[in-house]
Amino acid sequence: GGTWQGRYYQDIAITRVLEAIASGRDRILLTLATGTGKTFVAFQLAWKLFQSRWNVADWKSGSEPTRRPRILFLADRNILADQAYNAFSAFPDDALVRIDPADIRKKGRVPKNGNIFFTIFQTFMSGPGGSPYFGDYPPDFFDFIVIDECHRGGANDESTWREILNYFSPAVQLGLTATPKRTNNTDTYAYFGEPVYVYSLKEGINDGFLTPFKVKQIATTLDEYVYTADDDVVEGQIEVGKRYEEKDFNKVIEIKEREAYRVKLLM
Repeated sequence: GGTWQGRYYQDIAITRVLEAIASGRDRILLTLATGTGKTFVAFQLAWKLFQSRWNVADWKSGSEPTRRPRILFLADRNILADQAYNAFSAFPDDALVRIDPADIRKKGRVPKNGNIFFTIFQTFMSGPGGSPYFGDYPPDFFDFIVIDECHRGGANDESTWREILNYFSPAVQLGLTATPKRTNNTDTYAYFGEPVYVYSLKEGINDGFLTPFKVKQIATTLDEYVYTADDDVVEGQIEVGKRYEEKDFNKVIEIKEREAYRVKLLM
């Protein structure tokens, strides 16, 4: 509706991606710091491609656009896919499709009517009898694929998620990440190529769009934990004898009293 004005770096990012597509590039990477609006950028790109009826077949043949694109937003967590789905609400309702495994099982097929599809890697990798759901789509079904937080595994050669990207190789694929190039994610950059635009955490802080932070280290008597019989498991399964460490807290195990105490110390 024109009520939300893009920030200058978002406009640059959008322009750089469109220029890359126009020049024939089909693997594109954007590195934007957390909190700088990667979903907004993805929406703007989808909107422009949708309104211009850009699609891979007509683009490669050089002919006039005949249909609107089919765009896939691929995340690794449901909360990210849901956030994106809600952020794309300016599109017509019949254009948006949330790919849900329960819905697929109920209808007996993957959804194909629509233009902007949202799902997570795990849904696409699941399917009956070990046959992944993404294989129910033709390889050239999607014209444009946005891979959110692509450093988490989408471009990793070791990852089964890479199968999805390889399968849909005819599509133009855009990787979004907040992580600068490091030794543990070099394959992300090898797959997508060097980013067409980088907006760093430092730039975001200097521009006033992000808040600088300070690290406060807190040590408690529960920074390591081994289950004992007099502890109550509220929910889930506990591994008897396992030593849970800092890296496990709030990912594998949650002790609410510990977190409440840490918040109290911080405040």
